[in-house]
Amino acid sequence: MSRPPLALADLLAQVPHSSVEGRAGGAVTGAACDSRRVKPGDLFGALRGLKEDGRRFAREAVERGAVAVLSHAGPPASWSTSVPWIVSLRDREAFSAVCAAVYGTRGLPVAVAGATGTNGKTTVVYLLRNIFRAAGGSGMLGTIEYDDGAGLRPATRTTPEADEVHRWLRALGDASVPYGAMEVSSHSLVLQRVRHVRFKAAAFTNLTRDHLDFHQTMEAYYQAKRGFFDLLAEDGTAVINIDDPYGMRLTQELEGKRMLRVGGDRPAQVFPREVALDLAGVRARVVTPWGEVAVRSSLAGRFNFQNLLVAVGAALAAGAPREAVEEGIATLSGVPGRLERVDAGQPFAVFVDYAHTDDALKNLLATLRGLGGRRLITVFGCGGDRDRTKRPLMGAVAARQSDVVVLTSDNPRTESPEAIADDVEKGIRPELSPEKKYLRVLDRLSAIRAAFGEACGGDVVVLAGKGHERVQVRGASEVPFHDPTVARELLEGMGWR
Repeated sequence: MSRPPLALADLLAQVPHSSVEGRAGGAVTGAACDSRRVKPGDLFGALRGLKEDGRRFAREAVERGAVAVLSHAGPPASWSTSVPWIVSLRDREAFSAVCAAVYGTRGLPVAVAGATGTNGKTTVVYLLRNIFRAAGGSGMLGTIEYDDGAGLRPATRTTPEADEVHRWLRALGDASVPYGAMEVSSHSLVLQRVRHVRFKAAAFTNLTRDHLDFHQTMEAYYQAKRGFFDLLAEDGTAVINIDDPYGMRLTQELEGKRMLRVGGDRPAQVFPREVALDLAGVRARVVTPWGEVAVRSSLAGRFNFQNLLVAVGAALAAGAPREAVEEGIATLSGVPGRLERVDAGQPFAVFVDYAHTDDALKNLLATLRGLGGRRLITVFGCGGDRDRTKRPLMGAVAARQSDVVVLTSDNPRTESPEAIADDVEKGIRPELSPEKKYLRVLDRLSAIRAAFGEACGGDVVVLAGKGHERVQVRGASEVPFHDPTVARELLEGMGWR
């Protein structure tokens, strides 16, 4: 990914609303907003975070070889180096522009399809990557992993900072990878991480209550998602799930943009015929403006079928041929932590899922009910330092739709697990009846063991909330904890193997 240096003076011409203190000489070869990742020749983005002011780390960045600093305000009084300091009140937008310029990603022949929404982004993007691989090659950025077309690494956040996004795009371009698939979070949109990416397809799955600790209101959350569609390429297409009320609202507000409506029936332009849903997955014929697509997938459940429809629309809009769409869907065996089955020979079914909002949990439990099990046993908790308003809502959903509810810890972070459980319990208690059983076991390992102890032949046990995650966050510590691995080990210890 070696590129010629970009003169700082030329770079400044592309940075909006900026001024510079010091001599704007020299050249820039890269960019970073984490001082620990700065390399000689980089511009350091001293950005404002939710808890930190990036200017605190500017000296460390310069010591590591940064040749310029960009921030929302001037340097601290103690600043005494000759390194030029760029000031832009719109620091995150400016840093995004720097990254696009330094890594030369404007005009790359990579068709990028992004997905946003409260639920379903990860599944849609996994489907897109598999389809795009069948169409010639793909990279991916998402909640679980980053894939630059040559190798994989664990994800640090759903949508990385702008420097990582543009390095990823540059890597795809240099390797002649024709497609990229990306989860686009509402946080990343507000924080301008993808401001200078142009999307060939921008897909919307749904919008339900989540992240209100960050956005404060549902309207602000919606507006963040709405901003995604301002990032479409000139020939880009907005792919909208119109079965969601916010999706329907989007179609009314995006008039003038190229649009593809996805739904269960007309007036959608992508809709199914002859649908068969069962434990084995889904089979359907899907009508599209490009002709019918035969869908055969091992992904189970109606909500996954909705994700499939969105992926079909986004893939075709991004330029993938129908044959690649059919092959990519058929060959994706599953998505880590998304309705992931754990089978150690036990006489009851065990699933792991990432559902961590009341809407996602409701859809998950309704799907599992539809699979025909005897009783439904749900193990779940709520994360600490996150939206508290959803806790009683999740409790009510779990108690209403389950036969046995086991309340436990998710990632308590800096909050008391007992206090979190008290919030959730406010929704559980009113929904209980003599026919339902409720256990409160705050140690997650013990909770899963208790659920398995309750299960009989033909029951369905679901471990919800953490999905693919490999650690549990307690205070400042990250303790290894992977629901599928823990479940398998417990089942094998019970003699099921």
